[in-house]
Amino acid sequence: MSDFRKCKSSQISSFLFKYSEFDDTKQVFINAFPWLFPGGIGDVWDPKRGRQNIRHWLQRLLSYKDGRFQKDHIFALYAYNMVQRHENNSRGNYFINQPALVGPAPPTVEELKERIRGGDDKFISVLQYYSGSSIRGSDAYWRAKTNELKTWIDFMISCKHGPPNMFITLSCAENWWPDLMRILIDMERNAGNFEAARKIEMKDFTQISKSARNYPLVVNQFFMIRAEEFMKTVVKNTLGVDHYWGRVEFAPGRGQIHLHILAVTNKKGYLQDYHNACTIDEKTVILTSFAYNELGMTADVELNDSTDYKIDCSPQSKSALRLRFCEVINPVEDASQIAQDTMKHSCNAYCLDDNGGTSKGRKCRMRFGTETEYGKQDTEGKELRAISTIIKDSKGISHLELKRTKSRRLVQFSKPLLQGWRANCDIQLLIYNSDPLHPNLDEIEAVTRYVVAYTGKKHHTNKQEKEQIQNIIKGYVHMT
Repeated sequence: MSDFRKCKSSQISSFLFKYSEFDDTKQVFINAFPWLFPGGIGDVWDPKRGRQNIRHWLQRLLSYKDGRFQKDHIFALYAYNMVQRHENNSRGNYFINQPALVGPAPPTVEELKERIRGGDDKFISVLQYYSGSSIRGSDAYWRAKTNELKTWIDFMISCKHGPPNMFITLSCAENWWPDLMRILIDMERNAGNFEAARKIEMKDFTQISKSARNYPLVVNQFFMIRAEEFMKTVVKNTLGVDHYWGRVEFAPGRGQIHLHILAVTNKKGYLQDYHNACTIDEKTVILTSFAYNELGMTADVELNDSTDYKIDCSPQSKSALRLRFCEVINPVEDASQIAQDTMKHSCNAYCLDDNGGTSKGRKCRMRFGTETEYGKQDTEGKELRAISTIIKDSKGISHLELKRTKSRRLVQFSKPLLQGWRANCDIQLLIYNSDPLHPNLDEIEAVTRYVVAYTGKKHHTNKQEKEQIQNIIKGYVHMT
């Protein structure tokens, strides 16, 4: 069995290409990954159980109690790839075999080329429309998701709930949450890794990080359950959020998983007061009062701003991230401690805009300053200010900057949100100048474009994608 574990991915690739995964008589996975299927049973095409739904098959394997299928990343790579290809193939057959979509018979490549030369792009348009709901990750898919978000916003306005007025991001602290540690300990014990389980109990950070990477499905399921309950309780009761829209995102370097949320609160009286205010100073006072009194927001907490500061990951660490909120003794002290470990901004390649120069410093997209020299990441942080103010960023979007007299690197946050979630959680107030009873749709469109840039993946426009498909069709015969 140990020899099988040493099998290189190239050898597995050659095996999978040698035998067709579409042949029911070939048990591809139990032969490619014998260490995962002792006894040679459990393949997607099992002669005793017959043909299985490939997605349900994979979901069962990834949920197996000892986590063996989650830990084998090569298996997960091939299995997910196979699921996607089989589903796309099945849906593609449905598309081709529908006369209402493609006509009485699917066109050949030569016929498509002739149609394109004649200006007929109906087939491409239908293909784009179909892929928008069928093929995850395609340009049409992300355009469809972006349009869904805009439709949701229009619906909220038509129902008199108003446009979304808060943008929240919940990140994951997979190496710290005590309840997740308990689950990871159980997973390691079920897998027979008793030493790994013991190390997690002893708060060995290296082992915790390794286990969190080994069992990504467990981490993601825990995160989603936690986020759903958090939105139903803390966010609903404390921030007054009755309606929200969210999208999960995975991004290297920013936590294993995080959730972007557009929220509509039932505390909207301040919007009318903000609209009626005559001066920018009056508007700032109204927004600041709402942020302080209703959301518990602040930017005036003392932090260690040094770039040398690192979270203490030792077993003796006193980080507030290892505590549940019900275990907190001093809430004021807790807010400062957890902000230090979660809400301190350090500039990196993610937030620094590359201006194309090799000597000029890059500017932080989050408004934390500019490098002294390209690549140093030594931004000065935000300007200290004795009073709150409303500023406009480079895109013309207004932002409330709260009073900050103690830290240049603190990201302003909501205390109840941060202390309840126990991980990084950004919050922004979305500012509109139009009458909330008769909102200016152009202004709402401008603000939502700003947040859609975060919540929807970048994609080609409809025209760009159509041109790409046309170029593929035109060059098909030449390439073959």
